[in-house]
Amino acid sequence: MTRLLNSLCDHHAWGPLRTILPHYPMPNGFSDELTGLTTALKTVRMQRPNELTADELKQLIELQHVAEARLHRKD
Repeated sequence: MTRLLNSLCDHHAWGPLRTILPHYPMPNGFSDELTGLTTALKTVRMQRPNELTADELKQLIELQHVAEARLHRKD
C-alpha cells in the first residue's frame, strides 16, 4: 500500500488519493474499516483507471484481492 500511495503522490494523482486516504491507514483493522478500504480501491479501479499508471493499476488490483480475501477469511 505504501508503494502505491507514494507512486500516486509522485505524479499528483489527487483523485485516487482522495478516494483511498480516508480509509488508510486503518487504526483498528476491523472488518468495517477493511470494507471501506476495499470499496475505495474498487472505486478507483472502476472510476479512475485513466489516472493510474499500468504498474499502479496492477498494484491496486493486487491490494484489492488481498483485502477481499482478508474480509472473507474465517478465523
